[in-house]
Amino acid sequence: MECKLILEVFRFDCKTDYLPYYKKYVVKIDMEKTVADLLALIKDDEKVFEYPTDEYAAIKINNKALFTNVKLSEVKDYFGKELRLDPLNSKRAIKDLTMNLEDFEKRFDIFASFVNSSDKKVFKSYIKEHYSSPIVNLEEDYLGDGLFAFAYDMIQKYPERKEEILNLICVKDSGVWLHVNISNKLFPQSYELERKIDFLKNEIIKQENSANDFVDKQKNFSSNFLR
Repeated sequence: MECKLILEVFRFDCKTDYLPYYKKYVVKIDMEKTVADLLALIKDDEKVFEYPTDEYAAIKINNKALFTNVKLSEVKDYFGKELRLDPLNSKRAIKDLTMNLEDFEKRFDIFASFVNSSDKKVFKSYIKEHYSSPIVNLEEDYLGDGLFAFAYDMIQKYPERKEEILNLICVKDSGVWLHVNISNKLFPQSYELERKIDFLKNEIIKQENSANDFVDKQKNFSSNFLR
């Protein structure tokens, strides 16, 4: 079934623009199509428009992060017909909805010595979690929620490396204790990340080499940060 959508789309070219702006579009599109199809429709009308197109392509709609393979019917049912489209993190925008992902991609290297190439696909699936955290804009060295979710998965896959993995993510000033709940920033809303983070924190506390005053302080800090 076709439906009219009213869009405000983030536009920016780092080579020519000093500031981003929003361009309005009114489009009619079948609600059985996906967000990716909607973006392709915009590009049909404006060839210079750019957006992510890889397997884990994701953007923000009305300030919630989602993959572009989500059906428009789900989007309309939740957000309505007036939509604002942004990159996952506007501070890292290169051209319209595309971004420089270097900060996310280099996080994989932290685990590169004991994971394999097939694990990288799992890591890339957490791009929404990485850029939905407000901490990535506040702490340049923050390891990121995507890496923490990946750490949980790798502990399940490589349990013999659990202690090593936990030591990598509990580092002071950039580790898992800085995490804040981002469940309401994801679409669809999910508490799976919080479950994984809780597991990691509990396992870190159990480790003798992490059971110190710093950990005790950070348990309280993580729940209060950015309230």
